[in-house]
Amino acid sequence: MDGKYYVGVDVGGTHVRIGMTDGGGRLSAVKKVPRREALPDEDPAALAGFIAAYLAAEGAKAAAAGVGIPGTLDRSREKTLKVPNLPCLDGLPYAGMLSERLGIPVYTENDTVMLLTGDLARPGTDCRGITVGIYVGTGLGSAVFLDGRPLRGKNGLNELGHMPLPGRREKCGCGNVGCAENYVSGRRLEALRREKYPDVHISDLFTALRGSEELEEYVDTLGCVIAAVYNLLDPDRVILSGGVPAMKDFPLAELRESVRAHTMKPQPSESAELLFFGEGGDSGVLGAALFAKNALGGR
Repeated sequence: MDGKYYVGVDVGGTHVRIGMTDGGGRLSAVKKVPRREALPDEDPAALAGFIAAYLAAEGAKAAAAGVGIPGTLDRSREKTLKVPNLPCLDGLPYAGMLSERLGIPVYTENDTVMLLTGDLARPGTDCRGITVGIYVGTGLGSAVFLDGRPLRGKNGLNELGHMPLPGRREKCGCGNVGCAENYVSGRRLEALRREKYPDVHISDLFTALRGSEELEEYVDTLGCVIAAVYNLLDPDRVILSGGVPAMKDFPLAELRESVRAHTMKPQPSESAELLFFGEGGDSGVLGAALFAKNALGGR
């Protein structure tokens, strides 16, 4: 393949997606494999071999690669701090490690930043002002962008999923207790299914939960968490995505009502714009590739 390409890799809890964009940002050759194929024996260095094999199979030469990591990184994005579902990456200078093995610049970033980068690249999506992405899947991830670019604090963290909830004491993989993602994520739903709905497939859980106290509590908890974002940041828009809100009979209308009920009156309650972007699909791959291109200066 001729031309300049940027590789995007989205490392998920159970699968890894990989694809590439050309200079115009067009995504192609997306592949999804079980995580064990991309990271056999959870060997961090193996991801470089996976990327190299992908490029060889596609006959493409990449100018740079972007990798979305499901965990926290330092502000420089050169070191992974903690990856609860993939602890083999904890404390590694991962971007440099992959770059050295591949011979091209590699940029690592939290996976939700990559997802929001991809979502904001959708035609017609407004990037102006403050955009918050909330992704409910295995965990609860978030990203905050200002005018289309990630907004980073002192340590470069943005972890809505680890906002502590009063009165909740369940230990989280991050080491704290009472973190929000323990109560609204896919892990929580699967635990609820096993405990009270063992004969229901996870894909039908929201159907089975209709009218239940469990569903009311779930909606209220997630609504409170999202409302806190509106009350603190007064964003221009909030994007909701991920495997959980894409499930059948997900209570989206009830969630929107809960968010408005818990936001300040009259504003931002009256103007709260909660956009639903589906499961996300290849947004993380596209975002990672575009992130690499932007980091390289679009060259």
